[in-house]
Amino acid sequence: MIELPETAIPNGMEPTLLDYGSVQRGSAALRINRPGSRYRVAFSYPPMQPDASRRVVARLQRGKREGVKVKLPLIVPQGLPGSPVVDGAGQSGTTIALRGLTPHYIAKEGFWLNIVESDGTSYLHTVFQTAVADASGNAEVEIEPALRAPFGDGDAVELAAPWIEGFVVGEDWGWQVPVHHLIAVAFTVEEYQ
Repeated sequence: MIELPETAIPNGMEPTLLDYGSVQRGSAALRINRPGSRYRVAFSYPPMQPDASRRVVARLQRGKREGVKVKLPLIVPQGLPGSPVVDGAGQSGTTIALRGLTPHYIAKEGFWLNIVESDGTSYLHTVFQTAVADASGNAEVEIEPALRAPFGDGDAVELAAPWIEGFVVGEDWGWQVPVHHLIAVAFTVEEYQ
């Protein structure tokens, strides 16, 4: 998994929910929810000096093959959540029980979060409904999309600085080198799973 340099900070993102469900139409419409919905995020970066941009470009080229991890540019800080982990193995659906949160931490509707399996595979979700941790740091958080893996008890959860990891979208990827030598980079990352 390739990470971009810390100095590469996006100036915009365009998240897309890839919905694997569908609506079947007949005498009435029926929504069929299928597992596997995930995110794709398009990132744009401000023009960079050649020395900074060459590092980003080199890592994205390798990221086409190995995958890339990009921190999300948050509109508002998501606070100090503590060290949350999954509280209980084998959860499913759209609610995840967490422990290890800062007591009374508020996970607000629309916050981003990652759930990370013990092998390091990360899944991006959003908080569906505001949840408040109790005095012990426990909370049940409603999320979207639905859980995509049988997470283990103690698997890590990231709320303070979430990211997306996956492949750079497209069969090819390029960048512009204008005459003023300030190189702007844009690309899209789609989650693996």
